[in-house]
Amino acid sequence: MRQNKPDEQVRQQGQKNHPKIKLFDDNQRHKNHSPHRNGINPSPLRIVWIALFVVYLYMLTKLILFKGGPMDVGLVWDRLMALLRQPDLIHTRTVNLTLFQEIKRDWHSLSVHHRSGTAIHLVGNILAFVPFGVWITGLVRHSFFAGIHVLFLSLLLSLGYEVTQLLTGMGIFDVDDLMLNTLGGMIGYVLYIVLLILNRLFTGGRSRVVVNN
Repeated sequence: MRQNKPDEQVRQQGQKNHPKIKLFDDNQRHKNHSPHRNGINPSPLRIVWIALFVVYLYMLTKLILFKGGPMDVGLVWDRLMALLRQPDLIHTRTVNLTLFQEIKRDWHSLSVHHRSGTAIHLVGNILAFVPFGVWITGLVRHSFFAGIHVLFLSLLLSLGYEVTQLLTGMGIFDVDDLMLNTLGGMIGYVLYIVLLILNRLFTGGRSRVVVNN
């Protein structure tokens, strides 16, 4: 019995010297069994983040498809039905599949004729998708693949708008718009990461921007 006392003292001393290990394990266990991680009860911040994201998508759709006018879903449906009844209408659509063609044309109009509308078109296609990159980065798990998520989803969303414009005749299918929109999404991703790093630096690593479950 006397020989066991030193062992007990060593074990108790070790527990006093390393209290953080037990706390970390308890916290990790709590996180793993937390309803937030199972998606049962999302945080208020995440709910607000998603709500703002939906509003943003509404405004973006209104801007791209309806050029800022009233959002008429019936108009889109009627044009799609007209195309199904008369498939030859697809030949009347305007398509640009030459990369940088419209960008060069807009740049020439801006530099030679000083038309401000071309600058708005170029810069607007980028800026319109910057918030998308920020929101997607905040919604997905913080990982190495967050940038890939933003790249793929930005391209997919832009492609959806371009195809809709092609099928309905409410705009032109422009490969340059695809590139500029995707670039805007990636800029949003980089902006989020930079803000996250600055937040951690100024708070000494004590807080971070988290909108996950």
